[in-house]
Amino acid sequence: MIQDKSEKILGVVNAMFSELTHSSEQADTESFLSFYEDYPDFIHIAGDGTMRDFAGFKKICSEYYDSLKEQEISILTNKTNILDADLVISGWTVNILARFRNGDIMKMNNYSISYLLKKFSGKWKIIHCHESSPPPEIIEKSGSQNEMHK
Repeated sequence: MIQDKSEKILGVVNAMFSELTHSSEQADTESFLSFYEDYPDFIHIAGDGTMRDFAGFKKICSEYYDSLKEQEISILTNKTNILDADLVISGWTVNILARFRNGDIMKMNNYSISYLLKKFSGKWKIIHCHESSPPPEIIEKSGSQNEMHK
């Protein structure tokens, strides 16, 4: 019984992250943010160490996705642990190749994120995320066409 419930939770959470990844790749800000909860205790810690509440996170995401044309996300590793029936912690390491509207490209390798998810009215939402990565590599416009398809 417990194993069945755990497998169901993992299935739902993994499907959610698949949709979140697709929204991110498509630079769909509204869809991307729908996976996060405007929760009073929401915390976002960016790779540069900046800590934000939900409003600050929404602002930085909107600015990023408004400047983005598309991105490719390659999942390297992921691990999800069920803390209880309404609380899950998940960690992901990905490579990101982001193409901006101005033609520039940014590569972020070994970009790691940990998420804390809580169930609200039967739906899983992110209430905490912490990002970490080495500094991104910026590729100027002149090399953007070739780099995107390597």
